[in-house]
Amino acid sequence: MKVKNVMTAHSVKFCTKDANLQEVAKKMKVNNCGALPVVDEDNKVVGIITDRDICLSISKRSIIPAGDRKVKDAMTKKIVSVHGSDEISVAYQQMRKNKVGRLPVVDAKGRLEGIVSLHKLINEAVRRGKNELGEPSASGENLIKTIQAVTNRYNKKELKKKSKLLSTI
Repeated sequence: MKVKNVMTAHSVKFCTKDANLQEVAKKMKVNNCGALPVVDEDNKVVGIITDRDICLSISKRSIIPAGDRKVKDAMTKKIVSVHGSDEISVAYQQMRKNKVGRLPVVDAKGRLEGIVSLHKLINEAVRRGKNELGEPSASGENLIKTIQAVTNRYNKKELKKKSKLLSTI
C-alpha cells in the first residue's frame, strides 16, 4: 500500500515560520492535531512544529515574551518526509529510525502534499486486520516496531543510552 492511500491531503493544515506560537497552538486545537508542517512561500516544507515544541518553548526562560515567540524559534528544522508514491513500509522505517509520529508528504520539489501520522497508520492497520499490525513487510518494517521506537523516544533508559553514545563520539 502506498502512503498516498493513507495520508491526510485535502484538509492538511500548515503554518509559516513567522507565525505566532499562540496562534499556531489555537490552530492545532481547532483542527484537533498535534503537529503542523512549516512551509515557505513556495509551499516547500522547511520544518515541523509540534504541540510539544510549543510547550518546551514557552517553558524556557527567554528575553522574548512567550506571547511574541514565533514558530521559527521552536520548530524542528530537521525535515523527515516521505513521498505519496512510497510504500507504507518507508513511512514505518522513517518514523522508527527518526522516532517521530508524523511525516510530511512532499512532492519531488519538496512541496507539501499531505501528512501521514502514526495514528492514521494504526487505524488503517486495524481496519485491514491483525496481520497488518505485526507481520513484517517485504522490507522487514512493520507497525509494531515503529510504535515501539516512537513511544520509547522519551524513555529515560533510551535517553541515557543515546547520551552515552553521543559522549563517546
